[in-house]
Amino acid sequence: MLGAKIYEQIMRLESQLYGFSAHHHTSGTVHWHYLDNHNEGKPKLVLLHGFSASHTVWLRCARHLTRDFHILIPDLPGHGESNYDQVLNYSVPNQTARLHELLMHLQWHNTIIAGNSMGGFIAAQYALDFAHNTLGIVCIDPAGVTGPQPSKLEQTVHTGGRNPFFMDDITQFDSFYAMTMTKPPFMPRFILKALAAQYVERKSRLEHIFTNFYNKNEFLNDRLGDIRSPVLLLWGAKDELIDISCAPVWQQGTQGISVVWDDLGHMPMLEAPNLVAQEIKRFLP
Repeated sequence: MLGAKIYEQIMRLESQLYGFSAHHHTSGTVHWHYLDNHNEGKPKLVLLHGFSASHTVWLRCARHLTRDFHILIPDLPGHGESNYDQVLNYSVPNQTARLHELLMHLQWHNTIIAGNSMGGFIAAQYALDFAHNTLGIVCIDPAGVTGPQPSKLEQTVHTGGRNPFFMDDITQFDSFYAMTMTKPPFMPRFILKALAAQYVERKSRLEHIFTNFYNKNEFLNDRLGDIRSPVLLLWGAKDELIDISCAPVWQQGTQGISVVWDDLGHMPMLEAPNLVAQEIKRFLP
């Protein structure tokens, strides 16, 4: 518990240092938590985290974008400081609709959506469902398509029968964490143990959300060509959660701009935050 509190305090201080303030919005049973840098008049940029993560994964990349964009970093429903409701369906279409409701409440029009993993899936879904409000999307190692080769994560599930996201004991965290990044930022061991304990505590929640979100009937292989917004695709070639063989599927489907880093993993915005920020700024003047 001490490690978790220290980590939360560090992230809160970092967000304030980078010019963000925390806000809340309630819509039905969804209680949103999000950060806003209040850079009015600049292009609007939404940064979405992936499955089981939170807004904190974007902070060190966002610091390089604050002068150029009005930035919103939400905790998606069921994640971070936004609430979890066991009766809700957390499918990507549902989460996308909830995101749109938040943006309309905030009067965020003509928006750029960037997302990692599940967040990239939601960004693409947003461009399909709310094209009128989408200036462009940035998908970073996005989920949402079936590729020709299984990832290490998928192979682990197939051979071992257990999804590494779902932990019964904190000793299972290290092998999972090693799969998420090739170049993880430094983090003290006691904080990693606190994060591990949170995964154990939230196992049933994560199982529920994953079952809703990872629905291959809703994958976008056949719909990528319907995206009319400009698309930037950023990939870490050493991604062990989503195999790099998915990159050509996205590229051919969207005809977007692709950038691949040979030495990065699933979360480039944490592994090389400045590089990701540079590509976003280059893509979205």
